[in-house]
Amino acid sequence: MRWTEPMRSGGIGVAGRGPMTSAVSAVAAVAMSFVLSALFARWRRWRGGGRAFLSGCLLLACAAAAAAPAPVLQGAWRPVAAADRGAAPSRADPALRRFDPARLTALRGGDAGAWVLLWPAQGQWPPPPWVLEVPSPALQRVTLLAPVVGAAPQQRGLMRDDPQALPGNGRLGFRIEALPGAGQPLRLWLDQRGVMPASLRFQLRSESDYLRQDGRWLVIASLSFAIMLSMAAMALVFAWRLREATFLYYAVYVLGYGLVMALETGYVVHPLGLEATGQAARFWGRLGTTTSIVAAVLFLERFADLPQYLPRARRWLRGYAALVLLIGLPALLPLPWLDALGRTLVNPLLILGGPLLIGIAVAAAWRGSRYAGLFLLGWTPLLLVTVCSSLQGFGVAANWTWSEEAALAAGAFEALVLSLGLAERSTSLRRDRDQARQLADLDPLTGLLNRRAWHERLSALKQAMRRRRQPLALMFLDVDHFKRLNDRYGHRAGDDGLRALAQALREELRSDDLVGRYGGEEFVIALPGTDAAQATPIAERIRERFREQAALAFPDLQPTVSIGVVQLRPGDDANDLVQRADEALYAAKSAGRNRVVAVH
Repeated sequence: MRWTEPMRSGGIGVAGRGPMTSAVSAVAAVAMSFVLSALFARWRRWRGGGRAFLSGCLLLACAAAAAAPAPVLQGAWRPVAAADRGAAPSRADPALRRFDPARLTALRGGDAGAWVLLWPAQGQWPPPPWVLEVPSPALQRVTLLAPVVGAAPQQRGLMRDDPQALPGNGRLGFRIEALPGAGQPLRLWLDQRGVMPASLRFQLRSESDYLRQDGRWLVIASLSFAIMLSMAAMALVFAWRLREATFLYYAVYVLGYGLVMALETGYVVHPLGLEATGQAARFWGRLGTTTSIVAAVLFLERFADLPQYLPRARRWLRGYAALVLLIGLPALLPLPWLDALGRTLVNPLLILGGPLLIGIAVAAAWRGSRYAGLFLLGWTPLLLVTVCSSLQGFGVAANWTWSEEAALAAGAFEALVLSLGLAERSTSLRRDRDQARQLADLDPLTGLLNRRAWHERLSALKQAMRRRRQPLALMFLDVDHFKRLNDRYGHRAGDDGLRALAQALREELRSDDLVGRYGGEEFVIALPGTDAAQATPIAERIRERFREQAALAFPDLQPTVSIGVVQLRPGDDANDLVQRADEALYAAKSAGRNRVVAVH
């Protein structure tokens, strides 16, 4: 979980090669050329194509060995002063503060911005062309002043779509066709009006190296955003189908986090082209940060079952969410002092929120919450990245230059892990609901369908039999003199008698026959694909089996059962069918009980 305003730094980068690296590359290239020469010298069928291939390999090796290494930069900076009047300082300015451009450094110049001076550590600029790369500047705008007389300054920003500029996915690139003279620095102005300054680093690259890194970053970012978006969409589907708010909170969190990352990295403009969204980046960034934090808190509360495992912790979580709302929502208003307050407090809130959520999840997992463990597995990497990247604004972990890529990958990993957890949770919820529905449909004494559930299934079965033009028979059973059994042996014996009848029905009937307890000592059976003539011998077997079993259990009473059998007629509905079966049952009782009466 990485909640930041779109303003921190990061970016993947490969340090420039030094003299030792170049020497090693040259030795390796020469060695490779000797190996290739030896292999081709032993090739019996030596052809012109082979010689051309060898020549090409030698040329590539020599080119790699001779490639000029990217220079190591040194730098200094200071806030813009009113006395500057737009003129950049010289290296002799005593107010300049030295810094290492290869490490992340917070260059906070205030609303007036900051001057940055860069020069080669070796003292001499290598021959151009070069690209000056500024990874992950967030909302800061950077202007490279003209390095030589007659050149135009270059203005770049992640939220600007400049067709003349180099591709800038998550980074800014300045083409440098001419470099300053010996001892002279490159001068940059950081426009920090209305934003929290991100920690920055600077690097010179060849254009091919810059484009290669830019393409690599674009692949990582696109894959990460695609995973997050697909997992959020899946969660929304679950929320709609299951009517479960946990999935909705998760989807809102992932979408909010993805929005913040897309703004912070400039992905909304490059490559999505949503420049209007980029121009309102502060508004959307605050909104995404606030909603993602609140949604994450609500998600953790429900996902980890905190009301059951850690009820007191809910107050801490909700208090934290309320504090975020109290600071985040007013900062959306176009009031400068509210905007400044939000910029000042957002990072401390993020640093506080990471340990708070991890601690509560650990405590809930310790008390037995399985889903709290899944939360920890998915969110801990992202929480650690969030806290560490927020601390980078205070000078911590300045050498960790790939935190942005780590945040994207951690966000995708978290989305995958928690989506698996949500899928398992949805399966568990469905299983619990199915079990609850099954318990609601079954008679607790006999395990057969109760009257309501049996009637629902009878209506569907009747329609199916009519569509297939097949018969449907119905039996209505009643235990004779059941009250005598209760009076003589007690209600427990009566319950045993009903269970014995239910067991007899299971043994005599097919698995697709519909059996239910209608009420008291009354039972109903629907036999699909069976007419009344075929159902009558089945009813006789049931009657005889129950008589034999009951005679052994209650020899002085010898309970019996009466059964009425009917068959579905044209125009019958479910109630008509049951009513006629009930009439056939009472005809059996009137005829002396312990018998089957079938009405065709």
